[in-house]
Parts: sequence; structure tokens; C-alpha cells
Amino acid sequence: MVNQRWNAIVAWLWPGRCPLCRGRSRSGGDLCHGCHGALPWLHTACQRCAAPLASAARACGQCQRKPPPFARAYAAVKYEKPVDRLVLNLKYHRRLELARTLGELLATCLEGRADAVVDFIVPVPLHPARLRERGYNQSLEIARVVARRLGAPIAARAARRVRATAAQTALPLKQRARNVRNAFAVDQSLRGKKVAIVDDVMTSGHTVGALAKALRRAGAKHISVWVVARA
Repeated sequence: MVNQRWNAIVAWLWPGRCPLCRGRSRSGGDLCHGCHGALPWLHTACQRCAAPLASAARACGQCQRKPPPFARAYAAVKYEKPVDRLVLNLKYHRRLELARTLGELLATCLEGRADAVVDFIVPVPLHPARLRERGYNQSLEIARVVARRLGAPIAARAARRVRATAAQTALPLKQRARNVRNAFAVDQSLRGKKVAIVDDVMTSGHTVGALAKALRRAGAKHISVWVVARA
């Protein structure tokens, strides 16, 4: 455990090797030029939920039929190889230095956008039992990087996960909405505030949707979703 933490600190303070190919990192980023350029960048997506689309459209069919409870979602890349490797290593293998790699990708996607100016960033919270088991919240670690780049405050304790839900990836699509229904609570007033939810990956959108509903009940007037990768 001590060695893992020390390695993460060293990689954070003195980067130099690409986490994908171990080649020399490019200036100002953790990935080398080749790996950075070869990422599955999300160029064309639904303007509501960020689902990858073959051609430009304001909203995908799903969002036209049932708009999500947030105004807009942004994702930097598609959840494909090798992005999945980075996400899973951060999430399950304590590679905390990868939070900066992923956070920088997301911040670059958001920088300069007028609607990326928010009052608060709210990382998707883990249930206390899951947080004790893992030791950290990967969404919070990514949010720290984004907040530093964009100059937006993090409201890490604004929302709580009040139900220990099953992992969404382990459930059929039809059960995911029920799994996270009323899973979040917001303890402070967000009346009139612009809020951004930050997470690592968005798949069905039910988790961020459930959190968005809780934020809306707390008075948030505009809610956006910022994720590193979109499935």
C-alpha cells in the first residue's frame, strides 16, 4: 500500500512516461504525442447526452423521446481502447496518478466553452461503504484536476449516496434506472446555481440522471454533466 501511494506521488510530481506506452510524455501532458493523437476522441455527439453519433445532430432519438434531467453533457473521448484501460486502472487498481491524465483530457474538452462556467462542480459520490473499501473516489480525483484548470469550486460534500447500489455495469440496461432511483441526497440549498456533475464514464446515463434530479430538487437552475468518456 505504501509503495503504491509513493509511486502515485512520484508520477504526479515528476511525470515523464506515457501511462499507455511508457514512451516519453509530451510537454504539458502525461500521454505521449502518439498515444494522445490516437485516442478515440468524441467529435460528433448528441448535444444533450453526449452519445456518439455518426453525423451531427442536436439530439439523439432517445433524448428527443425522453430528454434527460440535465441540460447538456460533455465527454472528451469514447469509452473504447485504450481509454478503458486508463479508467479501470484508476478505478480499481489504485493508479491515482491517472486521475490527472483523465482530468486533463476532460478539462481540455471544456476549456473555452461558455457553458463550462459553473458555480459548483459536484463529483458523483460513492456510498460510504464503497468509499471505505476503495479508499478514494475516482470521480472526485478527476474533478480536482478539472476544477484547478477551470477555476471552479468543488462541492464535494453537497451530495451523498444514501443507498449502496449494485454496480451499474453488472445490471441489464432495463434495471439500471431502478437501481439508482433515489440513491442520492443533497443537503444544501443550490437555489439558482449552475452545477456540473463530474464522473469518469457515462454509459446509460442513469447514475448522473439520478444525481441531477436530486440537485434539481435542491434548487439548481442549470445542471450539466462532464465525463471523461462516453460509452
